[in-house]
Amino acid sequence: MAKTIYKKKIKNGKEYYFYRLRHENLRKPKDIYAASVAELKEKIKKSTTELDHNIINNKDCFENFLFDWLFDVCLINLKPSTKERYYSTYKLYVKNSPISDIPVKDLKARDLQTYYAKLIKAGKSIHCVKTLNKLIGGAIRYAYSNDMIIKDFSRSVVLPKEDKRKSKFDRVKPFTMDEQIKFLNYIKNHSLEMLFIAALNTGMRQGELLALTWNDINFNDGCIDVNKNVKFIMEVDRDGTSKGKLIVQIPKTVNSIRKVDVPPFLVEMLKHHKIAQNENRLKLANKYENNNLVFCNKYGKYLTSGTTNVKFKEILKNMNLQDRCFHDLRHTYATRLFELGENPKTVSELLGHANVSTTLDIYTHVLDSMKEKAISKLNDLYLTMGTN
Repeated sequence: MAKTIYKKKIKNGKEYYFYRLRHENLRKPKDIYAASVAELKEKIKKSTTELDHNIINNKDCFENFLFDWLFDVCLINLKPSTKERYYSTYKLYVKNSPISDIPVKDLKARDLQTYYAKLIKAGKSIHCVKTLNKLIGGAIRYAYSNDMIIKDFSRSVVLPKEDKRKSKFDRVKPFTMDEQIKFLNYIKNHSLEMLFIAALNTGMRQGELLALTWNDINFNDGCIDVNKNVKFIMEVDRDGTSKGKLIVQIPKTVNSIRKVDVPPFLVEMLKHHKIAQNENRLKLANKYENNNLVFCNKYGKYLTSGTTNVKFKEILKNMNLQDRCFHDLRHTYATRLFELGENPKTVSELLGHANVSTTLDIYTHVLDSMKEKAISKLNDLYLTMGTN
């Protein structure tokens, strides 16, 4: 056996190799133990490197560190809905995960790379992994800035590329004209009939529709002022999530605050809807909570996205139509406008997009289809001219 400068020491009845490390960043010497000389050398090297870089001796596992970072740093100035989303990401993908028990100072880029690969293999979307990495990346950069880790490796992780056109195409499922007609016939006298009709003919987002008040509708000019939305959020704190509440908030972008022109037939339908609503309010008297909402339950209270989504999907199922989300009513509105020859700039403004490129990106498949029809029309025109 080769000679070694390291001494042996009995600890808890077992023999270990021992070294007493002294360093200018240590208040007192640090005793290091290992079962072999090679292991001891590796521990000495690691401890010395951390001390050289003035790394804080933090034994917290990554799960606990990220939890504290979330509530002490990250969530302080964020909107309630964003807080809920970030906390949900932590709870689903960090808590009790393969990276949760790794000490903060020992976490490496390869640990994240391996974990992300497992998530993708398990069927999680690339978008989901990118959202998780965005959260973890912020925590890693904070740890580096506060001497908890030696290197900021947040940008070292290679994320899988997403086919943006394909992913958006998969998420956009507008009704065909035939499906839209059948849908409108099916929902006659449904409790949410006017909500669905308004969505199909204004392109407003679900939260914008559910927050709409009668003051926002100008019957004389035939337009709607879109200036707020409503969202059901779960309030989060260190003890977890609350039962949640509805909040009315201004849209997240300036472009979302807009004026939407309403077709005359919808103006008339909204007038009749208001009359019927007032009759119901008088009928229920004190049981009715008058929030001046255009779309509400029979007691005047706010509708929730959960309720409307369930009812919408029930209708689709009963009609044997492809499963969709409420937002596809907005996509249907945009698709019909394009089919009627409206230019992308106008559609973009009606939808409240930040710029026309967003609209073009989302509705590429619709525009491609229209190009094919246009070329077909040119071909038909040429053939007609050739016969003359």
